[in-house]
Amino acid sequence: MREGARVVSSRILVVEDQNDVAQLIEVVARDGAQGLMMARDWKPDLILMDIMLPGVDGGTLIARLRQEAETAQLPIIAMSASRTLRDRTSELEADALLSKPFDVDALLVQVGFLLERGRGDAVS
Repeated sequence: MREGARVVSSRILVVEDQNDVAQLIEVVARDGAQGLMMARDWKPDLILMDIMLPGVDGGTLIARLRQEAETAQLPIIAMSASRTLRDRTSELEADALLSKPFDVDALLVQVGFLLERGRGDAVS
């Protein structure tokens, strides 16, 4: 992300258990429990997470993150190959939803938008 003439780096936590997707991006957490710990400790600027995770699923993880003061305002992009993503849209507290396979350009646009906007600016 650019701010004026300088480059501003952002910390993005990725929570993904599928090897084919994990190979496309550097994965930090491989399940929901690890994702929760990493979100608390690493303090990312945005979280990109799968919904269908072993152990703590993505929907539960999002709900837990929204309950904690330090992580409640983190922008979250939820992704899933499952049709249940569309069925769960109303209950998921994610800022954006992506169906897998996803278009990388669309992902980058969404990430850039959420990093610039932040969650606190849009939630009322």
